[in-house]
Amino acid sequence: MSDINFEKMISNDPRTAYEMLIDQFGGYVYTIAVSKLGGIASKEDIEDCVSDIFVEVYSNLNKYSPSKGEIKVFIGNIAKRRAIDTFRKMSYRNGITVSADDEDTNIGMLSAENDTESEAENNMLRKKIWDSVRSLGEPDSNIIIYQYFYRMNIKDIAKKLLMSADAVSKRSQRARQKLKTMLEI
Repeated sequence: MSDINFEKMISNDPRTAYEMLIDQFGGYVYTIAVSKLGGIASKEDIEDCVSDIFVEVYSNLNKYSPSKGEIKVFIGNIAKRRAIDTFRKMSYRNGITVSADDEDTNIGMLSAENDTESEAENNMLRKKIWDSVRSLGEPDSNIIIYQYFYRMNIKDIAKKLLMSADAVSKRSQRARQKLKTMLEI
């Protein structure tokens, strides 16, 4: 859906627009939260942060306009800001002191301008991996995404995909082998 159509949906039916946001950008937001909180937060803390992010997105939907940029950027900025705030609060609660230099390293932010080249290489590698996973087809791509992107266990994936745990485990094993072959250079 284009950002302009999405803006119209926000004004006509904000609840449906919000549900579409969660469906379309849930994985993106979760990835941001994990990248910022992965070393300090539990899975439940990360999920709470993701929920808080979407509440903040919903509260600020009236401030979104396609003329200011893409909806993905709008959501990404809120997600990064909220995840960093959560990181700081958790660090403080746990008695961990974080300097500005440590914070850049700990929460995955760029620490120097010359990191742009390595970031670009990482982005290209991520895209190649993502394309390879998507090319596995259903249900293998879903199994890998749920297992590694959402960090779900085999039993939960089996319930979600209406499969047996053994079948999910075997398909995961085969899919990982296919990915290994696809990604070898």
